[in-house]
Amino acid sequence: MTLKYMMTLTAVLALLSVAPSVSFADSIMYAGLGGHSNGDSTNDGSIGITNQTTGVVTIVGHPGGVSRITGLVFDPAGNLFGTTAVAGGFPPPPGPTSTSNLIRINPLTGALISSVPITASGVGISIADLAIQPGTNAIYGIRSPLDQLDGQGLLYTINPTTGVATLVGNTGDFFGSIAFAPNGTLYMSAADLDVNDNFVNIGLKTLNPLTAATLSFVPTNDFFGALAVRPEDSVIFAGTGDSGLLFKVNPITGAETLVGSTGRNFVGDFAFTRVPEPSTLSLLALGLVGITAHVRRRGLKQRVK
Repeated sequence: MTLKYMMTLTAVLALLSVAPSVSFADSIMYAGLGGHSNGDSTNDGSIGITNQTTGVVTIVGHPGGVSRITGLVFDPAGNLFGTTAVAGGFPPPPGPTSTSNLIRINPLTGALISSVPITASGVGISIADLAIQPGTNAIYGIRSPLDQLDGQGLLYTINPTTGVATLVGNTGDFFGSIAFAPNGTLYMSAADLDVNDNFVNIGLKTLNPLTAATLSFVPTNDFFGALAVRPEDSVIFAGTGDSGLLFKVNPITGAETLVGSTGRNFVGDFAFTRVPEPSTLSLLALGLVGITAHVRRRGLKQRVK
């Protein structure tokens, strides 16, 4: 191997090693759509891309056999995972009992890649929302009341291959949606029910990801069934399912800033993914082309000799 070849190879490998952190375009905000199948929402069970300025959701596709999506998350490799529920609303009446599957979805087409039941101690459970922890890449899930087993508010980690859920702890809330910030802060939009089934104790929490214990609480006007944190600037985006609205939420004051309407889409969850900018990809391509050409020239010279 010549010195020139070694220098070229070293340069390209160095570029490859740093490229993912060199420059990124704005994050893409995906939406997983739920709904009640009663005509007040559209595109139930589909995935879409959310306009972060207007809130409008553009549909990408519909995973086969999925009625509702309750949770959505990208892992660092770009795999898109979701959790499901059967069509219907709150546990009977009016909605049916439901457990969840952990599904993997093609983010380009919405096609279903795989699906496994989510279980805890061998029993199927329902999951209201998903989040992925920075650093460990562990998938977290918050349990919903839809399975009618009184486990609502329990926080789990979920094995992405088997769907087995391992208990982290009890948040103590009836309703919850979760999202991790880039610095590892675990946020939860929380709410409970009073004796008349009205929402109470509505607010934004931070949780201890090791125990599910509440670290802080700030009241909010709305309970948000969909929650995500933008990786570039840690802005919290939150959606109100029935009203189909997208907000930004201040984690210190709980103040809500309306972004816009999703367009009659009942969003079960949001998830951000990041892609390299075209300039970064072009630079990588040029480097690879250069080293490939050098190797071919070197091989040709050897054959001539």
